[in-house]
Amino acid sequence: MEPSYFHLLPSIFNNTLAKWAYISSAAFANLPGTFNRSAMEAPWATESISDNGLAQTLAHLNTTDFVAYDPKFFDLIGPNATIDHVQKLAYQSHESPCYIKETNQLFFVEWGPPGGDGGIHSWQYLLDIETNELRKITTSPPTYNAHGCVYYNKSLYVVTDGYGDEESGALVKIDPKTWEKQTLVNNYLGQPFAGFNDLEMDWEGNFWLTDSKSGWGRGITKFTPPTNPSIYFVEHNTLRSKVVWTTTGNANGVAISPDGKTLYVPDTGVSTYYPRHKDPYGKRELWAFDISESRSVLSNKRLLNNPIAYFYDGVRVSRNGWVFAGAGDGVDVIDPQTGFTVGSIRVGGGDNLAVSLAFGENELWIVGRGGVWHVKGVWERLAREW
Repeated sequence: MEPSYFHLLPSIFNNTLAKWAYISSAAFANLPGTFNRSAMEAPWATESISDNGLAQTLAHLNTTDFVAYDPKFFDLIGPNATIDHVQKLAYQSHESPCYIKETNQLFFVEWGPPGGDGGIHSWQYLLDIETNELRKITTSPPTYNAHGCVYYNKSLYVVTDGYGDEESGALVKIDPKTWEKQTLVNNYLGQPFAGFNDLEMDWEGNFWLTDSKSGWGRGITKFTPPTNPSIYFVEHNTLRSKVVWTTTGNANGVAISPDGKTLYVPDTGVSTYYPRHKDPYGKRELWAFDISESRSVLSNKRLLNNPIAYFYDGVRVSRNGWVFAGAGDGVDVIDPQTGFTVGSIRVGGGDNLAVSLAFGENELWIVGRGGVWHVKGVWERLAREW
C-alpha cells in the first residue's frame, strides 16, 4: 500500500474556492526511494524523486494555494480565503508594501536592476485596491531606491538604499496626500549607512532599521559598506540612534510582536555578491530577540526558525502574533511559541517569488517577483492596533 502523504481536510474546507492541501508530517518523515533537493527549492519543485507516488504528491502540491502543516493554520486562514494574482509585473524584485487604509491603496516599489534607470528608481507604485488601477508616483523631492515601508499615524515611513555616490541610505517620512517627503535620518554621527533594507515601528513610534549590503551588492550604491550589516534603533522623539545588533551575514526584514516585547529578524547571508549568487551554506535564519523596557537594547537571541526552502525576506507579525515571512515560493506562517511553520500561502510556483507583504484587516497583499497577490477572506484579523 502506498503511503498517504495527506491528511483529510476538515469538512468545511472540502468545497473552497482556493485549493488546499494538508500534509501528514508522519508520512513525510520516512520517504521511499531516492530523493534530493537544494535548500533553495521548495519540496514540490524538486524533480529528483524515484518513487512515482511521491512524485505525483509533490506535483499536486505545486497546484495548491494554501498548504497546511498544522491544524492551527485552518483556524487562522479559514475556508473563505482566496488568493488572486492582481498585478502581473516583471520578474524582478518588488518590495516595500504599505496598505493605506484611508484611501484603500497599496504603496510598493520596483527595486533594483534590471528595472529603473540602470537599477535606480526615483518613482514608486500606487495600486487602487477597488479598481486595480496601477500608477507611478514621485515624491517631492524624489525618493530614490525605497526598500522598506511602514504605515503609521497616517504617514508612510520609508527606508532607502540611497544611490550611486550621491546619497546614502535614509529614513524618510512621506505624506500620502501630498507626496511630500521629509528626510528624518541619513547618517550615524557622520557615518553613512550602507543602505537600508527594511524597518519596523512600535506603538510609540520608535524605529528599528535594518542596514544591509543588498544595495551595494546590486550596484545601487557605489561605496563599500562602512560596517557589517546591522540593526539601528532610532528613538522617535529625539531621533538619536544606536546599533543594537550586527551580523556577518545580511540584515533583511524586521518585525515586532504585538506586545512590543519581541523583535524578529531574518539573517540572509545566503545572498553573496561579486560574484552574485545564493550560497546554501550562508545564513538563512529567523532570529528572535527580547526588547528591553528602554526599547534600545536587544537580548536573549534565539533561533526561531529556518525556512523550509529559500530564505526569509520581508517579515510581518499579525495582531495575534503569527509571524508571516516571504519565503520564495510563498509566505510561510510561523508559530511564535514553537517556531514551527504551520502553513504556507503560495504564489503559484515557477518564476513567481514572494518577497514582502502588508496586512489589511482580514486580508493581505504579497509583492515580489511576478507582481502583486491579494489574499482575501482571512478568518483572523491581521492588521495590528497601531
